[in-house]
Amino acid sequence: MTEEKEKQGELNPIEIIVQNDASNVKEKTEIGIPLLDLSINDLILKMVEFSNKENCLTVSKDAEEVRSIFYQKLKDLKKENEVEKEENQKTEKIILHPHEIEFKRAYKKFKSIKNKHRKEKDETEQKNFQIKKQIIQDIDSIRDQKESIRNTFVEFKLLQEKWKSTGNVPIADNNNLWQSYHHHVELFYDYIQINKELRNLDFRRNFEEKISICKKAEKLINEKSLNKIQENLQELHEHWSNVGPVAKKERERIWERFQKATKLLHKKKNDYFLQKKEENNQRVEKKNKICNLIDNLTIDNPSSHQQWQKLIEDCNKLSEKWRSIGRLNKKDNSNAWKQHREVVNNFYIKRKKFYENKKQHTQEIIKNKKEICKNAEELKYSKQWKETSHRLIQLQKDWKNTGFVSNNLNKKLWERFENACNVFFDAKKEYFKNLDNIKKENFNLKQSLLKKIKEFIPTDDGKKDFRALNAFSKEWKKNGLVPHNKENIEQDFLKSINNHYEKIKMDKEEILKEQFLNKITYINGNTRKLDQEKKCIQTKLESVQKMLNQYKNNISFFGKNKKNDILREGVKKKIESTQKEIKSLKEKMRIIEKF
Repeated sequence: MTEEKEKQGELNPIEIIVQNDASNVKEKTEIGIPLLDLSINDLILKMVEFSNKENCLTVSKDAEEVRSIFYQKLKDLKKENEVEKEENQKTEKIILHPHEIEFKRAYKKFKSIKNKHRKEKDETEQKNFQIKKQIIQDIDSIRDQKESIRNTFVEFKLLQEKWKSTGNVPIADNNNLWQSYHHHVELFYDYIQINKELRNLDFRRNFEEKISICKKAEKLINEKSLNKIQENLQELHEHWSNVGPVAKKERERIWERFQKATKLLHKKKNDYFLQKKEENNQRVEKKNKICNLIDNLTIDNPSSHQQWQKLIEDCNKLSEKWRSIGRLNKKDNSNAWKQHREVVNNFYIKRKKFYENKKQHTQEIIKNKKEICKNAEELKYSKQWKETSHRLIQLQKDWKNTGFVSNNLNKKLWERFENACNVFFDAKKEYFKNLDNIKKENFNLKQSLLKKIKEFIPTDDGKKDFRALNAFSKEWKKNGLVPHNKENIEQDFLKSINNHYEKIKMDKEEILKEQFLNKITYINGNTRKLDQEKKCIQTKLESVQKMLNQYKNNISFFGKNKKNDILREGVKKKIESTQKEIKSLKEKMRIIEKF
């Protein structure tokens, strides 16, 4: 059975992660002190220390970890006032921190020395590769020598010692080179007739050595430090590759034992990193959920200062909880911070926009309130009681709809508006208090006048009677309003005066005009009834106008024929009648518009 491929060469140290009460803290067991506990200056000194190592390739992984922690601590230092800066939307020129300049200098030196060591290592491994290739050729060639077996075997052992003392070769060539070496060694043992006792003694010695290697590998299972496991296992595989073959019957069994221990150690390492990956994924999920919660804080579009104050408190608590979850791996940690900054920035951008809009809205409210005050002050001395009352009541409704401003200016504006309203309504109250007495007196005058109207007897002189009735109507209008509960006297007046108009000997159109005028005079002050009357006349006017147009259209179809003359004359009379009706309706419309 061909032995499993083995790799040799430099391996990066394995990071050991130790959990503490606050968070998962990465700790290098070979360093002793947790790197996260070091200050920024100590991290710079640590990088300088790495540069002074005899072989800085052995601390390459440690150097990258120190670099990652240094920049995280430097970011934390820069971000102490980051939220406030982002809230005020200030843009500052990015300048390297003095610590960063010093650290970059130390890290650059480390990288330069490491690259130099790497180049020297690569050159040495290439030389070793050529030496070992020559050793394999030499092993193959000594089989053809005619010297004694003992001398040949001594020469073979010298070549084996030379192989063991030769250092590492490039990893890419190691496996093929190792297999080729062992193939030629096996050929040497299998095809050259050497002393069986000497051969078996060498096999037995090799077997005991490999048993010792297996025991050391099996003992490593209980080792807690993954760094030590990796380093020791690498040394054991290197040792195994330098130990000669064993008897054929033992080869597969001893290799399977060593392979089993190796697999258990690799599984322990893989399980550890799988566990750390799962823990990292869980922290990523928790941080993502918190970012979603921050993003959803403003989903309901908060509309008050109190709501925003509560949301700011909630946002700070969520951000603190986000930070307490701990660090992630390098890639996820960068993405998580980017997402966190984005949602927090969006939150404060929305808050800023709210207060800008609130300020603008407040100014608009104040402007509207001042305009209402101005309008009210223009009306406070008005004597148009009904119309002005409606307008002031509407202004009061408008005031309520303008919104609230929580400052002294709102109070002053309200006092100004309230004073204007009070001036008018106090005057109105006083006026109508006096008006009640006037209305009672008007009722008495109209009651006496109604008695005269009822006693009126028409004569043969229609014009004289018409002037008399007009005089009654003018006097009735002059007497003004009566108390609300006495308004039936108006109906009595209309009924009596219209009865007299129907009996007098005069043009009916003039009489109808006067009756309509009396009717409008009676309903004057009742806006609803005036609008209804106006709408009724407008509708009638449109209908009669259509009828007139139809008559005019019809008459154009009559030809110059005696048979059509009678029909034409009939239509002309209808046209004249309709035109008179239109004229009467327009006159009524003019009468209404005067009131």
